[in-house]
Amino acid sequence: MMTRRQALAAAAGLSVAGIGACPAMAARAPIAFGSAAEIGVFRDDPRYREALKTHCDIVVPMNDLKWEALRHERASFDFSGADELVAFAASNKQALRGHTLLWGEALPPWAKTLSTRAEAERELIGHIEVVVDRYKGKIATWDVVNEAIRFDPREGGPFRDTIWQRLLGPEHIEIAFRTAARIDPKARLVLNDFSFEEADGGTAERRKVALSILRRLKDKGIPVHGLGMQAHLYGDKTIDSPGIQQFMRDLAALEVEVEITELDVIDWKLPADAATRDRAAASLVSAYLDAVASVRQPKAIVTWGLSDRHTWIDETFPRKDGAKARPLPLDVDYKPKPMMSVLNRYRRGAS
Repeated sequence: MMTRRQALAAAAGLSVAGIGACPAMAARAPIAFGSAAEIGVFRDDPRYREALKTHCDIVVPMNDLKWEALRHERASFDFSGADELVAFAASNKQALRGHTLLWGEALPPWAKTLSTRAEAERELIGHIEVVVDRYKGKIATWDVVNEAIRFDPREGGPFRDTIWQRLLGPEHIEIAFRTAARIDPKARLVLNDFSFEEADGGTAERRKVALSILRRLKDKGIPVHGLGMQAHLYGDKTIDSPGIQQFMRDLAALEVEVEITELDVIDWKLPADAATRDRAAASLVSAYLDAVASVRQPKAIVTWGLSDRHTWIDETFPRKDGAKARPLPLDVDYKPKPMMSVLNRYRRGAS
């Protein structure tokens, strides 16, 4: 099974093209902006907490609502980290996104030993019931299912090889959405996945699979409100604006909203000069957001982290020159970069 990080790294080996010019933004309404928050940094760094408070309308617990964090033991839940971030957001009148109720990764060891359909279904339903009920009325939007689509659906079928897919088949997606809707009928329920933005056959197939999943849920009367597009953008590749725009039209036809959920820029192949990288990243983000919002205004734009001081990109996509990655809107000293100017234009609405 290819992990998300392996999949993204593999995608980096595909054809490379230059960054195109970003079209001018048309007038549109403001879009809420937020960031995923990592609990260890949140606890240790007051500047991090202040940056979340200053720049974000939305807070997303980065890891603390995943099974691995919540279910150390099969019989109990540990909500300590998640509760801390939920309380912080509430105290600052920020919205919350829940990430994630079902994922094939970040599982505790015991979950990987599930062996029968009945056992898997019982654990999945029970987990979602407990978690969604605890944050009912507090977390307005949930990434119900995360990364269910195979990295390249042309190779081995549409779904990733996870414990849930092996034991429950494609129905694991329906079970998760149906359960979340039953526990909190007012919550917005989102299918979250990555790699929808490039111009290649694998990406085109991923878009088709996402539409198929959403259509199937809709046809069965199972509530699904949005598609989360992670948007881990490669700085050395071009955004497929026509493909994204058609995708937005297809989602609109299904009456499914769009959210940008994990935005950052993988800059490992960009020039060493920091200012050059920052300008390129801002241009790429602007081109991507314009392609989406020119057809379908997203409900939210969320970055996967806020400051270059704390990012997964360094580990997964290390630069050959040893320079630190610069994938996020704030630098290591929490100062805004050109990317933040782009995000603020969308946050305020463009004229």
